[in-house]
Amino acid sequence: MIDRRVGVYAGLAALAVAYRIPPLLNARSIHSDAAVVALQAQHMLRGEFSWFVWGAGYQSSFDAVAVAAAFALFGVSALAVMIVSLLGHLGLMGFAFATLTRRLDVARASLCVLPLVFAPEAVNGVALAPPRQWSITAVMAAVWLVDRASGDGGSPRRFGIAAFVAVMPLCLDAYALQFMVAMGLLGLASLWDEAPQRSEWTHRARAAALGLGSGAVVVWVYRHLPGHASAQSPLSFRNVASNAALLWNQCLPWLLGAKTFVPGSGLLPTPWEPPLPVRMFQGLGAASFALAILAAGIGSFRKGPWPLRRLALFAAAASASALAGFLLSSKPTDMWGARYLAPIIWTSPFALAFLAQRIELKRFALGLSPYVLTAALGSWLSFGPFVRGALPVRSARGAAQEEMAVAGALRARGIRFAAAQYWLAYRLTFLWDENPTVVPLDPAEDRYTPYRQGFDQARDVAYVFHPFEQRARAEDTERALAEAKVPFERLEVAGFTVLVAHRARD
Repeated sequence: MIDRRVGVYAGLAALAVAYRIPPLLNARSIHSDAAVVALQAQHMLRGEFSWFVWGAGYQSSFDAVAVAAAFALFGVSALAVMIVSLLGHLGLMGFAFATLTRRLDVARASLCVLPLVFAPEAVNGVALAPPRQWSITAVMAAVWLVDRASGDGGSPRRFGIAAFVAVMPLCLDAYALQFMVAMGLLGLASLWDEAPQRSEWTHRARAAALGLGSGAVVVWVYRHLPGHASAQSPLSFRNVASNAALLWNQCLPWLLGAKTFVPGSGLLPTPWEPPLPVRMFQGLGAASFALAILAAGIGSFRKGPWPLRRLALFAAAASASALAGFLLSSKPTDMWGARYLAPIIWTSPFALAFLAQRIELKRFALGLSPYVLTAALGSWLSFGPFVRGALPVRSARGAAQEEMAVAGALRARGIRFAAAQYWLAYRLTFLWDENPTVVPLDPAEDRYTPYRQGFDQARDVAYVFHPFEQRARAEDTERALAEAKVPFERLEVAGFTVLVAHRARD
């Protein structure tokens, strides 16, 4: 007979997948960051290996390896790229659920995991596109191991393994640094748990130190592999004032469901203006969810089962780290900065678990429902053209029909290389199977040098523009080509503007 926990988790996973059918149905809307991983995966299948994601030396090529495996098994497709990341999110859910069912009944654990099922865009953007999801899944796996080590009698060997795995996410993505303070606190709290004698605690601490030291050596080696580069994210108190306004007005409300932003015709999504009752319900959901996390963090210092208290402490520390990092970092510049606050959602099941064991089941479900409902509504609307009311639909962008029309026009003219704004460049290169190959207009945004070399050597090239990407205008390139006396022709193809330039050979 199948364990009830397995059956319930399967239901949660199925619900999470079903809820994300709109982007899955429109997988060919793949953006350039994910397309870089897909292109790298294709090159790996041809025998070209690298330790890090192209142009991002702070992210390992694990996601590219996983995508390459998917391509080898099921063929090259944007859907395969998306599914690899989604499997990582389902794994994250599984580790969270398995951790909680050791401390709570299945019903309460299921409710606590719902924020991962109906997640905001800051989480969905990672769950549906590489290359970050598997580093977060590794963090959750480490939490499961640490909690399991303590719960199984405190075997020193288990503590050593857990400590080793706890630092491994740093080898996948520097983003995992946000969780390290919280992970350290969880590890220390777990060492103390159920240790009846000082000698037993000492054995655990020694094993954990050995595991941690071994992991640190692996991270050190990783950081010295060819191609490694540190993530450029300087922290400064000078960023606090501007980031605090961004946090309060846009990013935190979007993360918590108090505000909803939907894709528009410009660079950034536009705010959705709901009816007043819906707006009030959104505020209720966001406020109740934030208060629940705060209450769990404060309550973890008071009475309650120690295993749940330490998990709540982990969630509180991870949330605090995310908020502090957001305020001090130079990275957040617009509403998309909400992605730096995503640890609040990823760790929320552990905060909710502390409250779930103290509250009657029906009351807990009722108290959580405003946030879950508003988060589900906001995420669904964030799918934009991929939904129509309550139904998923396939859009022209999701099918990449217009992009393929441009590819046909360029191939007919013998164009093998082109340039476009970054968020078009690698997306088009992947969709067009590198024929033509498209590089960013700004060489500083290059992710793969051979592409640029091919573009620079080509005589006939194209420059591709779309009104959606307003950061680059065809008129500016036309002016530059005219000043350089490079002959060109202007084409209008399926909403794209294409400049075909005929450059003289050196």
